[in-house]
Amino acid sequence: MKNNKFTAKIKNYKKNSTGTIWLLLFAVFIIVSITVQDFTRPANLANVLIQMVPLGIVAIGQTIVMLGGGIDLSVGAQISFITIIASTFMGDSILSIIGVIVLCLLLGSLFGAFNGIILKYFSIHPLIVTLCSGFLFQGLAYSMHQTTGGYIPSIFRQIFTASYGFFSVPFGLFLMLFLIFNYLLKETKFGRYIYALGGSEEVLINVGINSDTIRIKTYIISGFLCAVTGLYIAARLRSGSAHYGSDYALLSIAAAVVGGTSMAGGLGSLSGTFAGAMMVSMFNNVLNNIGFKYNLQSAFYKDVIIGIILVVSMFFYRKREL
Repeated sequence: MKNNKFTAKIKNYKKNSTGTIWLLLFAVFIIVSITVQDFTRPANLANVLIQMVPLGIVAIGQTIVMLGGGIDLSVGAQISFITIIASTFMGDSILSIIGVIVLCLLLGSLFGAFNGIILKYFSIHPLIVTLCSGFLFQGLAYSMHQTTGGYIPSIFRQIFTASYGFFSVPFGLFLMLFLIFNYLLKETKFGRYIYALGGSEEVLINVGINSDTIRIKTYIISGFLCAVTGLYIAARLRSGSAHYGSDYALLSIAAAVVGGTSMAGGLGSLSGTFAGAMMVSMFNNVLNNIGFKYNLQSAFYKDVIIGIILVVSMFFYRKREL
Protein backbone atom coordinates (compact mmCIF):
# COMPACT_ATOMS: atom_id res chain seq x y z
CA MET A 1 0.00 0.00 0.00
CA LYS A 2 2.80 2.40 0.86
CA ASN A 3 4.38 1.93 -2.53
CA ASN A 4 1.05 2.63 -4.27
CA LYS A 5 0.59 5.85 -2.29
CA PHE A 6 4.14 6.88 -3.07
CA THR A 7 3.69 6.25 -6.80
CA ALA A 8 0.52 8.34 -6.80
CA LYS A 9 2.25 11.20 -5.05
CA ILE A 10 5.31 11.34 -7.26
CA LYS A 11 3.25 11.04 -10.44
CA ASN A 12 1.32 14.14 -9.41
CA TYR A 13 4.26 16.37 -8.53
CA LYS A 14 3.82 20.09 -9.16
CA LYS A 15 4.54 21.11 -12.72
CA ASN A 16 4.78 24.75 -13.71
CA SER A 17 3.65 25.60 -17.20
CA THR A 18 6.55 26.76 -19.33
CA GLY A 19 4.21 28.30 -21.89
CA THR A 20 4.30 31.70 -20.18
CA ILE A 21 8.10 31.66 -20.08
CA TRP A 22 8.40 30.92 -23.79
CA LEU A 23 5.79 33.59 -24.60
CA LEU A 24 7.78 36.08 -22.54
CA LEU A 25 10.95 35.08 -24.39
CA PHE A 26 9.17 35.58 -27.72
CA ALA A 27 7.88 39.01 -26.60
CA VAL A 28 11.36 40.10 -25.50
CA PHE A 29 12.78 38.83 -28.79
CA ILE A 30 10.28 40.95 -30.76
CA ILE A 31 11.04 44.06 -28.69
CA VAL A 32 14.80 43.59 -29.02
CA SER A 33 14.50 42.93 -32.75
CA ILE A 34 12.65 46.22 -33.22
CA THR A 35 14.82 48.36 -30.97
CA VAL A 36 18.33 46.96 -31.53
CA GLN A 37 19.79 47.41 -34.96
CA ASP A 38 21.30 44.32 -36.61
CA PHE A 39 20.17 41.98 -33.83
CA THR A 40 18.19 39.82 -36.27
CA ARG A 41 21.07 39.38 -38.69
CA PRO A 42 21.43 35.61 -39.29
CA ALA A 43 25.08 35.71 -38.22
CA ASN A 44 24.17 37.40 -34.92
CA LEU A 45 21.26 35.04 -34.19
CA ALA A 46 23.54 32.07 -34.84
CA ASN A 47 26.03 33.65 -32.46
CA VAL A 48 23.35 33.98 -29.75
CA LEU A 49 22.68 30.23 -29.99
CA ILE A 50 26.38 29.43 -29.70
CA GLN A 51 26.81 31.85 -26.78
CA MET A 52 23.95 30.11 -25.01
CA VAL A 53 25.56 26.65 -25.16
CA PRO A 54 27.89 26.71 -22.11
CA LEU A 55 25.27 28.41 -19.96
CA GLY A 56 22.57 26.05 -21.21
CA ILE A 57 24.61 22.93 -20.43
CA VAL A 58 25.62 23.95 -16.91
CA ALA A 59 22.08 25.23 -16.24
CA ILE A 60 20.70 21.74 -16.95
CA GLY A 61 22.77 20.39 -14.06
CA GLN A 62 21.95 23.35 -11.83
CA THR A 63 18.23 22.84 -12.48
CA ILE A 64 18.38 19.15 -11.58
CA VAL A 65 20.17 20.00 -8.32
CA MET A 66 17.64 22.74 -7.52
CA LEU A 67 14.69 20.47 -8.29
CA GLY A 68 16.08 18.14 -5.61
CA GLY A 69 16.11 20.98 -3.09
CA GLY A 70 19.80 21.82 -3.41
CA ILE A 71 21.98 24.43 -5.05
CA ASP A 72 25.48 24.29 -6.53
CA LEU A 73 27.63 27.39 -6.16
CA SER A 74 30.77 25.47 -7.10
CA VAL A 75 29.90 25.05 -10.80
CA GLY A 76 32.00 28.02 -11.92
CA ALA A 77 35.11 26.80 -10.10
CA GLN A 78 34.60 23.29 -11.43
CA ILE A 79 34.39 24.60 -15.01
CA SER A 80 37.56 26.65 -14.55
CA PHE A 81 39.45 23.69 -13.08
CA ILE A 82 38.38 21.44 -15.98
CA THR A 83 39.62 23.98 -18.56
CA ILE A 84 43.02 23.96 -16.88
CA ILE A 85 43.18 20.15 -16.70
CA ALA A 86 42.24 19.89 -20.37
CA SER A 87 44.74 22.53 -21.53
CA THR A 88 47.51 21.07 -19.34
CA PHE A 89 47.32 17.41 -20.28
CA MET A 90 45.84 17.32 -23.78
CA GLY A 91 48.22 16.52 -26.65
CA ASP A 92 47.90 16.25 -30.40
CA SER A 93 47.32 12.50 -30.63
CA ILE A 94 43.77 11.13 -30.83
CA LEU A 95 44.52 8.81 -27.90
CA SER A 96 45.61 11.76 -25.78
CA ILE A 97 42.52 13.79 -26.67
CA ILE A 98 40.14 10.92 -25.88
CA GLY A 99 42.01 10.10 -22.67
CA VAL A 100 41.84 13.68 -21.40
CA ILE A 101 38.13 13.97 -22.30
CA VAL A 102 37.40 10.81 -20.29
CA LEU A 103 39.58 12.07 -17.42
CA CYS A 104 37.75 15.40 -17.31
CA LEU A 105 34.31 13.77 -17.37
CA LEU A 106 35.32 11.39 -14.56
CA LEU A 107 36.78 14.23 -12.50
CA GLY A 108 33.66 16.34 -13.01
CA SER A 109 31.50 13.46 -11.78
CA LEU A 110 33.82 13.00 -8.77
CA PHE A 111 33.61 16.72 -7.95
CA GLY A 112 29.82 16.43 -7.93
CA ALA A 113 29.95 13.26 -5.83
CA PHE A 114 32.22 15.07 -3.37
CA ASN A 115 29.57 17.77 -2.86
CA GLY A 116 26.84 15.17 -2.43
CA ILE A 117 28.82 13.05 0.05
CA ILE A 118 29.65 16.11 2.19
CA LEU A 119 25.93 16.91 2.30
CA LYS A 120 25.17 13.31 3.31
CA TYR A 121 27.51 13.17 6.29
CA PHE A 122 27.31 16.76 7.55
CA SER A 123 24.14 18.66 8.33
CA ILE A 124 25.17 21.78 6.47
CA HIS A 125 23.11 23.77 3.98
CA PRO A 126 23.98 23.05 0.32
CA LEU A 127 24.71 26.73 -0.23
CA ILE A 128 27.50 26.65 2.38
CA VAL A 129 28.88 23.27 1.26
CA THR A 130 29.12 24.21 -2.42
CA LEU A 131 30.45 27.68 -1.63
CA CYS A 132 33.30 26.07 0.33
CA SER A 133 33.95 23.36 -2.26
CA GLY A 134 33.99 26.09 -4.89
CA PHE A 135 36.87 27.76 -3.05
CA LEU A 136 38.62 24.37 -2.92
CA PHE A 137 38.27 23.76 -6.67
CA GLN A 138 39.28 27.35 -7.41
CA GLY A 139 42.38 26.98 -5.25
CA LEU A 140 43.34 23.76 -7.03
CA ALA A 141 42.90 25.54 -10.36
CA TYR A 142 45.20 28.37 -9.28
CA SER A 143 47.75 25.89 -7.96
CA MET A 144 48.04 24.35 -11.45
CA HIS A 145 47.99 27.56 -13.49
CA GLN A 146 47.91 31.16 -12.26
CA THR A 147 47.34 32.72 -15.66
CA THR A 148 45.50 31.96 -18.89
CA GLY A 149 47.42 29.43 -20.94
CA GLY A 150 47.98 25.80 -21.77
CA TYR A 151 47.53 24.03 -25.07
CA ILE A 152 44.44 22.83 -26.92
CA PRO A 153 44.97 20.79 -30.13
CA SER A 154 43.53 22.39 -33.24
CA ILE A 155 41.64 19.22 -34.22
CA PHE A 156 39.84 19.17 -30.84
CA ARG A 157 38.88 22.81 -31.27
CA GLN A 158 37.75 22.35 -34.86
CA ILE A 159 35.49 19.39 -34.03
CA PHE A 160 34.07 20.80 -30.80
CA THR A 161 33.34 24.26 -32.20
CA ALA A 162 32.39 23.44 -35.82
CA SER A 163 29.59 25.66 -37.12
CA TYR A 164 27.60 25.75 -40.35
CA GLY A 165 25.21 28.69 -40.29
CA PHE A 166 22.50 28.09 -37.70
CA PHE A 167 23.67 24.54 -37.14
CA SER A 168 26.68 24.06 -34.90
CA VAL A 169 28.23 21.13 -33.10
CA PRO A 170 28.04 22.95 -29.71
CA PHE A 171 24.32 23.66 -30.07
CA GLY A 172 23.73 20.10 -31.28
CA LEU A 173 25.55 18.84 -28.17
CA PHE A 174 23.37 21.04 -25.97
CA LEU A 175 20.18 19.77 -27.63
CA MET A 176 21.28 16.16 -27.19
CA LEU A 177 22.00 16.68 -23.48
CA PHE A 178 18.74 18.60 -23.05
CA LEU A 179 16.70 15.78 -24.61
CA ILE A 180 18.47 13.10 -22.55
CA PHE A 181 18.01 14.80 -19.20
CA ASN A 182 14.52 16.08 -20.02
CA TYR A 183 13.54 12.47 -20.71
CA LEU A 184 15.20 11.40 -17.46
CA LEU A 185 13.18 13.93 -15.45
CA LYS A 186 9.84 13.34 -17.17
CA GLU A 187 9.80 9.64 -18.00
CA THR A 188 11.86 7.79 -15.38
CA LYS A 189 11.44 6.87 -11.72
CA PHE A 190 14.69 8.64 -10.93
CA GLY A 191 13.27 11.87 -12.35
CA ARG A 192 10.17 11.55 -10.19
CA TYR A 193 12.37 10.81 -7.17
CA ILE A 194 14.20 14.10 -7.80
CA TYR A 195 10.94 16.05 -7.77
CA ALA A 196 9.83 14.18 -4.64
CA LEU A 197 13.18 14.91 -2.95
CA GLY A 198 12.72 18.63 -3.47
CA GLY A 199 8.98 18.61 -2.78
CA SER A 200 8.86 16.37 0.29
CA GLU A 201 11.91 14.33 1.25
CA GLU A 202 9.89 12.53 3.93
CA VAL A 203 7.82 10.84 1.23
CA LEU A 204 10.95 9.18 -0.12
CA ILE A 205 12.20 8.19 3.32
CA ASN A 206 8.83 6.73 4.37
CA VAL A 207 8.78 4.29 1.46
CA GLY A 208 12.36 3.18 1.89
CA ILE A 209 14.03 5.23 -0.87
CA ASN A 210 17.49 6.46 0.09
CA SER A 211 17.15 10.22 -0.35
CA ASP A 212 20.88 10.76 0.15
CA THR A 213 21.64 8.57 -2.86
CA ILE A 214 19.24 10.56 -5.03
CA ARG A 215 20.78 13.83 -3.84
CA ILE A 216 24.33 12.62 -4.53
CA LYS A 217 23.30 11.58 -8.04
CA THR A 218 21.91 15.07 -8.77
CA TYR A 219 25.27 16.58 -7.84
CA ILE A 220 27.13 13.99 -9.92
CA ILE A 221 25.02 15.03 -12.93
CA SER A 222 25.84 18.67 -12.22
CA GLY A 223 29.57 17.90 -11.98
CA PHE A 224 29.49 15.84 -15.18
CA LEU A 225 27.82 18.70 -17.08
CA CYS A 226 30.34 21.18 -15.64
CA ALA A 227 33.06 18.99 -17.14
CA VAL A 228 31.33 19.04 -20.53
CA THR A 229 31.04 22.83 -20.28
CA GLY A 230 34.68 23.17 -19.29
CA LEU A 231 35.82 21.06 -22.23
CA TYR A 232 33.76 23.18 -24.63
CA ILE A 233 35.06 26.47 -23.21
CA ALA A 234 38.66 25.20 -23.37
CA ALA A 235 38.10 24.27 -27.02
CA ARG A 236 36.44 27.57 -27.86
CA LEU A 237 39.06 29.75 -26.13
CA ARG A 238 41.98 27.42 -26.95
CA SER A 239 43.30 27.64 -23.40
CA GLY A 240 42.53 27.12 -19.74
CA SER A 241 42.08 29.65 -16.95
CA ALA A 242 41.00 29.78 -13.32
CA HIS A 243 38.67 32.63 -14.35
CA TYR A 244 36.79 31.12 -17.28
CA GLY A 245 33.92 29.72 -15.19
CA SER A 246 33.58 32.61 -12.73
CA ASP A 247 30.22 33.87 -14.04
CA TYR A 248 28.43 30.56 -14.39
CA ALA A 249 27.29 30.00 -10.80
CA LEU A 250 25.07 33.10 -10.80
CA LEU A 251 24.11 32.81 -14.47
CA SER A 252 23.05 29.15 -14.20
CA ILE A 253 20.90 29.92 -11.16
CA ALA A 254 19.43 32.91 -13.03
CA ALA A 255 18.59 30.75 -16.07
CA ALA A 256 16.91 28.13 -13.88
CA VAL A 257 14.95 30.64 -11.80
CA VAL A 258 13.91 32.72 -14.81
CA GLY A 259 12.74 29.44 -16.33
CA GLY A 260 10.45 28.76 -13.39
CA THR A 261 12.52 26.46 -11.17
CA SER A 262 11.78 27.02 -7.49
CA MET A 263 14.76 27.58 -5.23
CA ALA A 264 12.85 25.61 -2.60
CA GLY A 265 12.90 22.53 -4.83
CA GLY A 266 10.29 20.25 -6.37
CA LEU A 267 8.97 22.68 -8.99
CA GLY A 268 10.33 23.49 -12.43
CA SER A 269 11.34 21.99 -15.76
CA LEU A 270 14.26 21.85 -18.16
CA SER A 271 12.06 23.35 -20.88
CA GLY A 272 11.74 26.45 -18.74
CA THR A 273 15.48 26.48 -18.10
CA PHE A 274 16.07 26.30 -21.86
CA ALA A 275 13.98 29.47 -22.29
CA GLY A 276 15.70 31.08 -19.29
CA ALA A 277 19.17 30.39 -20.72
CA MET A 278 18.07 31.80 -24.08
CA MET A 279 16.79 34.96 -22.42
CA VAL A 280 19.94 35.51 -20.36
CA SER A 281 22.14 34.92 -23.42
CA MET A 282 20.04 37.26 -25.51
CA PHE A 283 20.47 40.06 -22.96
CA ASN A 284 24.21 39.38 -22.86
CA ASN A 285 24.40 39.62 -26.64
CA VAL A 286 22.42 42.86 -26.76
CA LEU A 287 24.56 44.46 -24.03
CA ASN A 288 27.76 43.34 -25.74
CA ASN A 289 26.59 44.90 -29.00
CA ILE A 290 25.59 48.14 -27.28
CA GLY A 291 28.87 48.22 -25.37
CA PHE A 292 30.86 47.73 -28.57
CA LYS A 293 28.88 50.36 -30.45
CA TYR A 294 29.09 53.06 -27.76
CA ASN A 295 32.45 52.02 -26.23
CA LEU A 296 30.91 51.12 -22.86
CA GLN A 297 31.97 48.56 -20.28
CA SER A 298 28.96 46.31 -20.88
CA ALA A 299 30.08 43.78 -18.22
CA PHE A 300 29.10 46.24 -15.48
CA TYR A 301 25.59 46.64 -16.86
CA LYS A 302 25.24 42.89 -17.45
CA ASP A 303 25.80 42.19 -13.76
CA VAL A 304 23.21 44.78 -12.76
CA ILE A 305 20.59 43.51 -15.23
CA ILE A 306 21.17 39.83 -14.37
CA GLY A 307 20.82 40.70 -10.68
CA ILE A 308 17.54 42.55 -11.31
CA ILE A 309 16.19 39.69 -13.43
CA LEU A 310 17.08 37.19 -10.71
CA VAL A 311 15.43 39.19 -7.91
CA VAL A 312 12.26 39.85 -9.94
CA SER A 313 12.03 36.19 -10.99
CA MET A 314 12.42 34.92 -7.43
CA PHE A 315 9.74 37.34 -6.25
CA PHE A 316 7.38 36.35 -9.07
CA TYR A 317 7.71 32.60 -8.50
CA ARG A 318 7.53 32.99 -4.73
CA LYS A 319 4.18 34.75 -5.13
CA ARG A 320 3.13 32.10 -7.58
CA GLU A 321 3.80 29.26 -5.12
CA LEU A 322 1.93 30.86 -2.21
